[in-house]
Amino acid sequence: MILTELAIGAVIGLIISTTGVGGGVIVLPILTYFFGLNALAAVATANFLSMLMKVSSSYMHFRLGNIPLKGAMIVLAIMLPSTFLSSLLVTWLGSLPEYEKQVEWGINLLVATAIIFSLYLFIQRMFFSSPIKKQLVKTNQLRAMAIPAILAGIVLGATGVGGGVVVLPMLLRYMQLNIKQAIGTSILVTTILSGSSAFAYAQDGYTDFKLALILCVGALIVMPLAKYLLIHLSERAFQYITLLLIACSAIMMTLNLFSF
Repeated sequence: MILTELAIGAVIGLIISTTGVGGGVIVLPILTYFFGLNALAAVATANFLSMLMKVSSSYMHFRLGNIPLKGAMIVLAIMLPSTFLSSLLVTWLGSLPEYEKQVEWGINLLVATAIIFSLYLFIQRMFFSSPIKKQLVKTNQLRAMAIPAILAGIVLGATGVGGGVVVLPMLLRYMQLNIKQAIGTSILVTTILSGSSAFAYAQDGYTDFKLALILCVGALIVMPLAKYLLIHLSERAFQYITLLLIACSAIMMTLNLFSF
């Protein structure tokens, strides 16, 4: 069983490190279907696992020059309060027996909505953005990004979905980073945000710490391969890989929503 958990952790770690996608999109379905966790336990464990996995990934991207620190700190300052507060709200509602089913359905609805909207933003960035629009957005960067960043923080805190699905498209749309910078920045930001969210969930005992630690060890094993891919694959290749993962996630979570 431990070998299976290590192998699953290695796959998750490779996806998160190279694309920024994974924290909620890949991990939540795995924790739910492979390990039998309910929605709240899956979100809590996914946030803790995301924080653990992304510490080494953040350092790797920083060494590769993929993280503009000033922009990352702006995004973090906007998102942190909404992430932490939404985590506290969800854990409180989930602790009330009369709202347990509604909270679980609401989490799945929010996940599916966030992924579909992120898919729209990502496709718009890849195929339909214009140079004039990019310059206008960049000069009004903070004002344009404030509301999307707050909403992204709420989604991350409530569902564990954040890095590649919500934060990454937001960075591409509103900060005009290239794909590798956006991936590196989203990983750094969501490392800290997932940590704050994991702390909120841990207060009520929802987090499976043992499972998260084993999966994290599996992720660390593939760090050299992730670094090699980041150096040698083109920016366009990363765009298409990330687009494919978000599209698959949108289909999977929408089907999961209708199964309730």
